[in-house]
Amino acid sequence: MTLLNPFYNAVAWLIVQIHHGLSPIFGASSGAAWALAIVLLTMLMRLALFPLFVKQIKSQRAMSALQPQMKELQAKYKNDKERLNQEMMALWKEAGTNPFAGCLPIVVQIPVFFALFKVLNSLHPNKGCTNVHAVDCFSSHFDGILTAHLTQQASLAKVFGVPIGASFSSSTHTLDLLHASATSVKVLSAVLIVIMAATTFITQRQLMARNKASGAAAMPGNQQTLLYVLPLIFAVFGLKFPLGVLLYWLTTNVWSMAQQHVVIGRMDRPKPAPGGATAAPAVPSGPAPGAKPVRPATPPPPPPPSTPTNGAKPGGNAKKTPARSKRNRRGRR
Repeated sequence: MTLLNPFYNAVAWLIVQIHHGLSPIFGASSGAAWALAIVLLTMLMRLALFPLFVKQIKSQRAMSALQPQMKELQAKYKNDKERLNQEMMALWKEAGTNPFAGCLPIVVQIPVFFALFKVLNSLHPNKGCTNVHAVDCFSSHFDGILTAHLTQQASLAKVFGVPIGASFSSSTHTLDLLHASATSVKVLSAVLIVIMAATTFITQRQLMARNKASGAAAMPGNQQTLLYVLPLIFAVFGLKFPLGVLLYWLTTNVWSMAQQHVVIGRMDRPKPAPGGATAAPAVPSGPAPGAKPVRPATPPPPPPPSTPTNGAKPGGNAKKTPARSKRNRRGRR
């Protein structure tokens, strides 16, 4: 826990500063100020981790493209583990990637998201609290950055009539302390939990469809099982989460879904030709290899000149009176 204290303190300081910036607009104790502080803090964290997300997607795609070659090496050197490892390392080095490159961004993100969860999960009354206006009902957290007063203020702030510190499984005693309606808390929590589970499923399903369309290797069977199991697990845990955590989780899921759609869409988009123009398909200058050349069609020969009739000269008028007919007329005269 000591190792993660800097992350807890940093996240607590950020949410306090964002809340202070929103207080003059919405009011310090309003649900809008605290809800927007949670949403903006989550978006800020996701934006800071965006380069790691892009690197993770590129690494996963590179490893998927190498799957056929890796299977060939495994079949070729199945009896020589040392040689197989050497060939695998050489293949990864040539492609500029390795399995750890896809895991490193995830490892870096875990402390950040765990700190977000820890800070937001502290926004609720202490156990045994009997009066929300008493000093000992709320505690100061994270080296006094999130004071008892701010914890009380955030816990009592309402979003759609539901306090941020209430959860689906809150006891009747806790709901009475927070001045909350059990029906409103359960309805809003259930809606957020369903949306949270649905966005988790859609995000993973979207990644599978994109990888399949790009020709990447299919997701293993155990990972496909997790595609359906994880949303159910998150839904069950969501029953215990206060509203502040549900807002964080829903925001990060929606952000992840949109971010993945945009990033993978840009990766799948064909690159334009140099100069910004779309490359035109190349026109073959000759026949395909092995095909006979196609000769151009020979135009038909011109028709022969017409044969003159009655002894007429070519090109003369066929209707002219022959010379013999002229002599006969002279004899009769």
